[in-house]
Amino acid sequence: MKTIKWIFTILFGLLLILVVLVFIDVSPYYNLISSEDPTPEPYQAPIEFNSKLRSDIVFLSATEMARKIREKELTSLEVVKAHLNQIYVFNPKINAMVTVDEEGALKRAKEADSALKQGKLWGPLHGVPFTVKDHLATKSVRTTSGYGPLKDFVPDYDATVVTRLKDSGAILLGKTNMPPLGYCCGTTNLIFGTTNNPWDLNRTVGGSSGGSAAALISGMTPIEIGSDAGGSIRIPAHYTGVFGMKPTENLISFYGAFMPGIERLIPKMKTLNTIRHFKHLGPMARSIKDLELLIQILKGPDANDVNTLDLPHLEPDPKPLNKLKITWTLSLPGRFLEQETDKISLESANVIKIFINKLSDAGVILEQNVFPTEYMNKAWKTWGDLVSMEYDFHLPVIFRVFEKLSGNPYTVLPYTYEKYQHLLNERDEIISFLNEKLSKFDVLILPVTLNSAYKHLDSRFEGGMLANYLDKVLIDGKNFSSMTVDLSYNILFNLTGNPVVVIPIGFTQSGLPIGIQIVGKKMRDVELLIVAQQLFNIGGDFRIPPKFIK
Repeated sequence: MKTIKWIFTILFGLLLILVVLVFIDVSPYYNLISSEDPTPEPYQAPIEFNSKLRSDIVFLSATEMARKIREKELTSLEVVKAHLNQIYVFNPKINAMVTVDEEGALKRAKEADSALKQGKLWGPLHGVPFTVKDHLATKSVRTTSGYGPLKDFVPDYDATVVTRLKDSGAILLGKTNMPPLGYCCGTTNLIFGTTNNPWDLNRTVGGSSGGSAAALISGMTPIEIGSDAGGSIRIPAHYTGVFGMKPTENLISFYGAFMPGIERLIPKMKTLNTIRHFKHLGPMARSIKDLELLIQILKGPDANDVNTLDLPHLEPDPKPLNKLKITWTLSLPGRFLEQETDKISLESANVIKIFINKLSDAGVILEQNVFPTEYMNKAWKTWGDLVSMEYDFHLPVIFRVFEKLSGNPYTVLPYTYEKYQHLLNERDEIISFLNEKLSKFDVLILPVTLNSAYKHLDSRFEGGMLANYLDKVLIDGKNFSSMTVDLSYNILFNLTGNPVVVIPIGFTQSGLPIGIQIVGKKMRDVELLIVAQQLFNIGGDFRIPPKFIK
């Protein structure tokens, strides 16, 4: 029977190829495949910025940095130069920054200082530098999305989040590294090479906002904007020991973040946006206070993204610790990519249990929870199928056929309206179940990944895209695919749209950071941040790698 099935599959595939070649013009899609792999060119800062390091400046929180500039304890020029110095000294080893606008940042810093002398305050981040992930459109600054065919693309507009940061007085310093088009778990590409973990250069920073997290923990930037469709903010935050937030779905405008420049390769993509779920832009920082400030600045309606929510900014008083009700789990049981996910590594579990015990000792009400296996299997399948239908909708059938034949479990064929509606109904059921789980609690606590940061995988590329997501990672004597390690505890909340904050809570015996996910109710983002701050005050553990402090 299997032989007959394969024969029919092959014949069907050949028939589709013939139909496509005869009736469908796929030539625009060939532009997506780089004919010549570019030579990696990691950013190197000019020698003139190699002056005395000011780690006392670069490791300030953005909130404190802004205060010192406003009160003229520091100048914006001093702050920007200190970050450029940090980049010059440390980026050659870390490779977090891929494009730096030194000239533009220095010019704007001087303007910020001049404005203050005239009594003009631009906003709450006046004179503070920031960086963004390299798929966010930045006017007149190269935006590659880590993808070879876009290596020279320079937008003529800013993404909405970039505009809002600039309007708050912040100064764009540059762009951070990412995998091609944000697809895959590590942070490497054929343009700029691999980003290394500042805690151990031989280990991953995760992805896809890996350059963002590495730049933060090494003092190259005080604030970052990443994106998250399956854990891309939370995983790097966990692996590097910084704070990251995936907000409520559609809280922050996505305009200018959907592969800017892709319309040069596929003309119809300029008007086609099929990605209606999962996608989130969110802040990354070195404190929860900075996350909250960034949420205030970034959220709100946007005429360029009609799905963006318009929510009032409410700040409820923190609950007494003995009134906080938290549900927690160490396990999301089921099979993801045909692999069991019911246990995290022993070293991660030990760090999280110590954190849970600290909460209990502080009087927090805790209840361990269990997620049914059938629920998680359904969630993973629904997420994967929706990703296939929304992310790959623009691709010709032949491309999807090849994906299916190569064994991709999340390739849906054929695409039909009925199938899509069925998936949206499944999503609604999954959301309802989680809402019920959270209804009696303030937040849910669970791991970010199965382990701490693992050693770099051997990078392989197919058509310019990273293709090692099924490579094996050894955890407690058992092999898991890197995709299972990274994604299996994250994608549920992309599917449901719940806000999630990651905070650092401790370190393994080998000195690698461990974070946790704190999941809140939808549209209660500020409340979630308040709870996260309370929990961090009890058992959080944020550190800077000693080698970056001078």
